[in-house]
This record gives sequence, structure tokens and C-alpha cells, in this order.
Amino acid sequence: MNALNAISLSVGLWVGIWCFATLGYLEPKVMTWITFLTWASFFAAGGGKVGLKKAIASAFAGTLISAAVVWLNGYLGGGVQGFGLLIFSALLALLGWSLCQLSRIDLFSFIPGAFIGAASFFGAGAPLDAKLGWVLVSIICGAVMGLISERVGQSITAKA
Repeated sequence: MNALNAISLSVGLWVGIWCFATLGYLEPKVMTWITFLTWASFFAAGGGKVGLKKAIASAFAGTLISAAVVWLNGYLGGGVQGFGLLIFSALLALLGWSLCQLSRIDLFSFIPGAFIGAASFFGAGAPLDAKLGWVLVSIICGAVMGLISERVGQSITAKA
């Protein structure tokens, strides 16, 4: 089987299994939509061990820096109206700048992964409680599912 068909088969199979597990048993803790973002991020970061490390590290950084921004926004009295909106907008501008600058470090050099982490944090409701930990768990799960589906696809290709 050619590589594209093998990876397609593997991803399709694992997506079905993963959705059954997460939607049936793990939601709302493990957030399926976040796992899909980091699953894709794994492949976009180049796959393999390097892609796994960069997808997770970059998304973790984006998530945690975003959490710091939300906390700092609350501490400074920011909000979504009036002067508070100005504070929050400035902090979000700093967030975007930081996510790009972080890419100077090789482990965090996958900028889209950092923005995926930020989007995951905000999409999950910007949690500053235990749910933040579940966002991070979801990020790991998605990247690991990327690695599993890649390895199975490679195994199918090798057998053909």
C-alpha cells in the first residue's frame, strides 16, 4: 500500500477509535476538539519524535502563557469593556508577540503549535482552575495519537 493510503487508513481507524473513547467516556475532561488540533499539529511539526516534542512543547507554552495573560488581566483590572478592554488588548498583543519570539528556542520553534495552545486555552473558556490541567492533558493525547497513527501508517506501508 502506498504511504498516503496507509496513513489515511491509519488516521481514519484511530480517529474512529479515539472519538468513541473520548466522546463516550472521557469528555468533558479530555476535550476531543483539542486533541484533534494537536493531532494535526504533530503532523504539521514534521511528525516523529521531533514533531511530538515540538507539538506538545509549543502548545503547552501557548496555553500557559495565555493563562498568565488572563490572570494578569484580572490582576490589573482588565476586562472586555472600556479601559479594561484596552488593558486586555495590550496583553493579548504581548501574547502574540511572545508566542512568536518563543520560537527562537528550538523546542518551541513551531509557532502554529503555540497559537494552537493559546486557542485551546481560550476555546476551553480560559480556565484558571483544574480544567487548565485537562487542556494540557488533551494536548498530550492529541500529539500522542498523531504519533500512533503515523507509526501504524508506516507499518502498513512497510508490509506492502
